[in-house]
Amino acid sequence: MRDGWRVRLGRGALALVAAAIVVAILLIVLPEPAAVMLGIALTASLSRSQLERDARGRLEALVLLPVVGVVGEALGALLRVSPWVGAAVYVVVLVGVVLLRDRGPAWRRAGSLAATTFIAVLFLPGGVGGDRGPLVDAAAPILIAVLAWIVVWAVQGTARAIGLLPREESAGRVPPGREGRRPSAAVRAALQLAVALVAAFLVGGLLFGAHGAWVVLSTVIVAYLPRGRADAIRTGLHRLVGAAAGSVLALVPGTALPGGDTALVVGALAAVGFGILFRDVGYVAWAFGVTVALTLLERLTGAATPLMGQRLVEIVLGVAIGLAAVVFVYPVPTTDVVRLRLVGVLGAVSDRLAATDAAAARAPEEQLRGALRELDRSAAALVEAGRALALVRRPPPLAVTWCRDAHAIAAAAVSGSTPGSPALRRAVRDARRALRTPDELGSALRRAADLA
Repeated sequence: MRDGWRVRLGRGALALVAAAIVVAILLIVLPEPAAVMLGIALTASLSRSQLERDARGRLEALVLLPVVGVVGEALGALLRVSPWVGAAVYVVVLVGVVLLRDRGPAWRRAGSLAATTFIAVLFLPGGVGGDRGPLVDAAAPILIAVLAWIVVWAVQGTARAIGLLPREESAGRVPPGREGRRPSAAVRAALQLAVALVAAFLVGGLLFGAHGAWVVLSTVIVAYLPRGRADAIRTGLHRLVGAAAGSVLALVPGTALPGGDTALVVGALAAVGFGILFRDVGYVAWAFGVTVALTLLERLTGAATPLMGQRLVEIVLGVAIGLAAVVFVYPVPTTDVVRLRLVGVLGAVSDRLAATDAAAARAPEEQLRGALRELDRSAAALVEAGRALALVRRPPPLAVTWCRDAHAIAAAAVSGSTPGSPALRRAVRDARRALRTPDELGSALRRAADLA
């Protein structure tokens, strides 16, 4: 039940279509760089977060997205007017968003929705409304957010109608697992992000002045987005490779283009489109596309562009700061993250095995596909490490084996009869009980996979 590269590329294509429609409308109605950037950020974030949402989840997004847009625009304006005050508020807002993950599914979805937008505000070149007056300045982020929601809803709804996406089901959500007496993963991630952001703003502001945002950008990507320690290392490497390649492409040939040339706009939009299309296939593509777009945007808005060597130093420093925080400040082992994701997978499997007919089985199956996708995202870095270890005949990390067994159990549950076999149902119950004890989890999953 794993998503192949074609499925991931298909999701990227839908996100690209939605972003292209939003950009086309904004270029007609509000042709300003900040408005277009905010529209792209909101559309890209919404396209990813709404794939497995039911009708209630989509309505939640409609309420939350304008708030995210307004807060993002305000943060961007504050960073421009008073950089150090803006930096302090930015740290508080992002850390607060991470802490809210513990307050329930709705807050976790809000944090996911805000991620791309709050990264984009680091580079918003000016007020969305420009000199159009305070009313438009206040209303523009809200209208852009509603536009993004309508376009994403229409694109994904059309894709479902013609069979490119599975039809949405009102699947129940499995509550997250608990972590005993230790601080939760959200609390630890918030501490890491606070330390990383403070260091990034200080290093970026003191060493690079106006270009310090590149240090903060790389730090946020490494410390805010990843799922666990291994994912942070993998994301950092992808960020380095993609940003280095993007810097070379944007800074070397780009010097031949005049600052206000239409080619800069076309190049920036094409780069973002490339990143959106291939983001689910590999994060390196997103890092490449965003780096190219932001570098070209700096020239378009008249900002001084640093030498390529300085840009790479800023990126390396940002990645290093983010990695240091994630690895040394109350680290979140990826095996812990994988265990939390297995709570949702095994819960959905249990519901599917308990279904009495095909109609009752549809909702758990859709929920199971979403839970497996989250599991695979969390374990992706460990899977890559397992492939490298296989070259020297070393066993893969434990969590990789857990994921393989979970996929085998899920596939058997979906393809099996309704209700599922009593033996498999008992084995899955035993595996769910073993989630609190990693030493017993592997053998419990193995027994259930053997039965499957």
